[in-house]
Amino acid sequence: MSARTKTFLFIIVAFLLGGVGGGFVGKDYFNRGRSHKKPERSEIRKHFAEKLQLDQRQQATVDSIVEVHRSKIDTISQQYSQRFKLQRDTLRQEIRKLLTPEQNTRYDEFIKEIDERDQKKRQNPM
Repeated sequence: MSARTKTFLFIIVAFLLGGVGGGFVGKDYFNRGRSHKKPERSEIRKHFAEKLQLDQRQQATVDSIVEVHRSKIDTISQQYSQRFKLQRDTLRQEIRKLLTPEQNTRYDEFIKEIDERDQKKRQNPM
């Protein structure tokens, strides 16, 4: 392996390990004393209406506006998710080309751990 390839691989591995470590440490550090329950949309809307002291008409109008834009935001989020997964898979394929068969086996285990952690995070956000 060339020095350039080794440097690139080192940077990628350091970035991934830093992200994983930072995720674990940051999650514990920044969420101390906070509820791990994600607020419901109705709770957020109620808080918003109280904070701005909206009357009934304003609140109904805001709710309508939010509903129209929510579907658009959901669409953008789905597109982003697909593009992110495609880019992530491309990155993984490029890294995989540099690895020995033994390293690829370890890489499979590493990816499985990351994917399981991400799945848990999606099921139980904060």
